[in-house]
Amino acid sequence: MDRPDPTGPNLQLLTYMIRGIIFDMDGTLTEPHIDFQALRRELGVMVGDIVDHLKSVDEAERRRLESILHRIEDEAAVNSTLQPGAAELLDTLRARGIKLGLLTRNSRRSVKIVLAKFNLRFDATLTREDGPHKPSPEPVLTLARRWGFKPTEVLVVGDYVYDLRCAHNAGARGVLLINDKLPEWAHEADFIIHNLSELSAVVERIP
Repeated sequence: MDRPDPTGPNLQLLTYMIRGIIFDMDGTLTEPHIDFQALRRELGVMVGDIVDHLKSVDEAERRRLESILHRIEDEAAVNSTLQPGAAELLDTLRARGIKLGLLTRNSRRSVKIVLAKFNLRFDATLTREDGPHKPSPEPVLTLARRWGFKPTEVLVVGDYVYDLRCAHNAGARGVLLINDKLPEWAHEADFIIHNLSELSAVVERIP
């Protein structure tokens, strides 16, 4: 389908159809820090979903792998930097009355580090410890129900294909933030942005 240009002219301020926006954390609100290929090598999980793999192993192995994950995630959280315009965007959206959610496959502990470091706050936060994870639709459906919104009134913003599939599986729209080159699965996005400052215009363009 054609992708609307979020920076195009003739934007109109309307009563927004979008009432809730759910953000990914790593690579979306914060700049990418984790080398996932190096992470996979250290975990010994070169193919498949890492979080699913954790659930498939015995207790001792799960604890070993989780200790590696926590160390890498905590280090990335401590050294994290916000994407340009992230804090200002969240303030703008909140001022418009839009509910803000954070949905990540990271640990709750690493999320707390990032939120405290940058003094960020969300109406709801879901991590991998809180139930089904992306690309399952359940996290988006859970937040939509909690807020009393239809999934079509929610945007999911992320930098990976799981973010887009999580949105679409729930009946929401997916916004892809491009940090580097255009990935081969970019066609799955409803909207594509190259920096977070473009997101406000996306919200305004959805009639």
